[in-house]
Amino acid sequence: VATYIKKTLVTLPAGVTEIKTDELAGLVAKGPAKGNYCLIDSRPAKVAAAEIIPTAVSIPVTVMAEKGEKLLTCSKDKLVIFYCGGPT
Repeated sequence: VATYIKKTLVTLPAGVTEIKTDELAGLVAKGPAKGNYCLIDSRPAKVAAAEIIPTAVSIPVTVMAEKGEKLLTCSKDKLVIFYCGGPT
């Protein structure tokens, strides 16, 4: 039985920031045009197919690693938000 659990977070690269759940919910409520964002679900395709945040586009991280930024359909002036199945 575990007596202590330490949450390990990945160090984000320079220029990358974390967005809080309530901030994302506010953007989704506005929509991509008014919120000026592009939301990417980077979970495996099967997982994303079962349930996805409204306005998100599914681009699994494995596909992104293969094909890179060519898959991103949003313009460079938008806030690009990636989400996955757990904490960073």
